[in-house]
Amino acid sequence: MLKVEDNELLTRVGPRTPMGEMLREYWMPACRSASLVADGAPRRVRLMGENFVAYRVTDGGAAFAYEACPHRGASMALARNENNGLRCIFHGWKIGANGRIVDCPAEPADTREAFAARLKVGFFPTREAGGMVWVYLGKQSSPPPFPEFEFNNLPDSHVCARRGLVNYNWLQGLEAHIDASHVGILHSGFLNIGKKTAIDARDLGMATANKAPKTEMHVTDYGLREGALRDQGNGTTYARIREIALPFFTFIPHAASEPCSGRATVPVDDEWDAEWYILYDTEKPLTQEAINLLFEGTADDPDNFASNMGNSGNMWNQDRKAMSWHFSGFPRSIPFEDFIIQESMGTRMDRSGEQLGRGDVILVQVRRMLLEAVRGWREGKPAPWNVSREQYRGIRAIATTIPTDMKWTDVNAAEVMRKQAAE
Repeated sequence: MLKVEDNELLTRVGPRTPMGEMLREYWMPACRSASLVADGAPRRVRLMGENFVAYRVTDGGAAFAYEACPHRGASMALARNENNGLRCIFHGWKIGANGRIVDCPAEPADTREAFAARLKVGFFPTREAGGMVWVYLGKQSSPPPFPEFEFNNLPDSHVCARRGLVNYNWLQGLEAHIDASHVGILHSGFLNIGKKTAIDARDLGMATANKAPKTEMHVTDYGLREGALRDQGNGTTYARIREIALPFFTFIPHAASEPCSGRATVPVDDEWDAEWYILYDTEKPLTQEAINLLFEGTADDPDNFASNMGNSGNMWNQDRKAMSWHFSGFPRSIPFEDFIIQESMGTRMDRSGEQLGRGDVILVQVRRMLLEAVRGWREGKPAPWNVSREQYRGIRAIATTIPTDMKWTDVNAAEVMRKQAAE
């Protein structure tokens, strides 16, 4: 459980909040690259409790700006996107892709240029990688190292990134992805369907047979590794090794024969969360079958694949009759099972009344790390977990069988996958 004041500290992410200001010091996904068209309509994006627009300029680059025009606050989502900048349709002020005002046509001609040069507009660096537009919203003159995860250095054909908009606080999303003990319970119904799912059948079977794994953690420069260990009783241990790159990213354990899978939990505001699901194959293009397995039952909209999930008003379309053969009564989608459970806790969960068990040790550890980080930030310390390109590239989760006397921290996911591919 958390004290009320600590829960507030971790879950409030708007402007001028300690956590909100610290989280802005990390690169974060803002929208899909494919959703922006050169000289096309700007796309509204809400992040960290503020409203922005993303757009693609004439030259093809992605740009990011506040939605409100710096003149009188009109929405720049209505603006003309032309000649490498956005022109407000109210008084014609034009913002260049570099964040500078380049024209103010309602000003006298003889002072127009000098007037525009004096104006200040928020400028937010962007990068495109992994099929996503990333943005840095922080205040440092130089952004932190860009997170060179494996999927950010693959061809477009090897990566599929989709976004789900869900009605709960960002910390609930993060905690769902790092909770190893729920897999064999909440998702157990998919074993009875008799078809492939986004979770490997053997992995799900192991998690269901042993619902209380031994959980161990290893703190790293980028966050931590978690080993969910299940003794198979024959001299081997089934190890689900999760990678957590704080503050936003979790890499999900998977069988070596499957594509890799990552999650990003990015705050929209205090009560809404953008859940990014990133599927990628380091060796070959993704198959449509692999993509369908992960997103089966979800909406066709890649900018919000959770739009058909339902809500508390209709109990998220739970099928009580299906519970005779499917544990949760949500047989459409494994991602939806996670989303629905988090929405059922409320838009911003009060953790002061929790009664935690041994299976929650990873949640306790991550909360401690986040609290230490944000308290340090409040005292003037730098934001942690921004690491080198090489460290980001080495992050990969795995689910595999190891000898019981082997340390799970010695498992190298890339080596396991290469070895199994050669067999």
